Amino acid sequence: MVWTFRVTFLLFLAWLIFLVSPFVALYDLAKAVQARDSARIEERINIHALRVSFSRQLLGEYLKTSDGQEIAGIDKNAAANAGAAVFDPFIEKLVTPQAIMELLEKGTTTQGTGTTSPNLQAFDLANVNGTTLRRAWDLFIASESQGFRSIVMPVPTDKPKDEQFRLTWRISGTTWRLTGIDLPKALREELIRRMPPPSG
Repeated sequence: MVWTFRVTFLLFLAWLIFLVSPFVALYDLAKAVQARDSARIEERINIHALRVSFSRQLLGEYLKTSDGQEIAGIDKNAAANAGAAVFDPFIEKLVTPQAIMELLEKGTTTQGTGTTSPNLQAFDLANVNGTTLRRAWDLFIASESQGFRSIVMPVPTDKPKDEQFRLTWRISGTTWRLTGIDLPKALREELIRRMPPPSG
């Protein structure tokens, strides 16, 4: 009986640690951004996956906004893959440790202007108070688990959906890494306006 209780307790503890671990990863990224620690940020993000994420969003938006309407009868994935080769230099400038640091700190990049900020410093566990706990709880409730290996966190939680950044985390080995950032609508549109036209 005691042995069963101990095993159950250990399993519960392991599950609890796993449940909290992506939010600890978010906190670690926030501290790295605050310290402007590029090496630590690079450990917490998946550059290739983020570039794919930005490419799909911006090129998808470009296909919709170039003439104000979606292009009918087109394979969006094929178009995005073809367009990625053209706009890769622009996307690469948006997804570097320094650019991601600026994006997460200010809600903008040198390539565009945002209307809100992820405000990761709102979850400063070093200065826990009622507001911090409320924000952490709101984030926990608003986050969407996608199986055991992926979770999406909308920040800031007190903003409308079209003003939020949606951070996708995926576990790799024993480490949670940022693999996607869904950009707010205003920032996507601003980046599209700044995107160079395809040559040739």
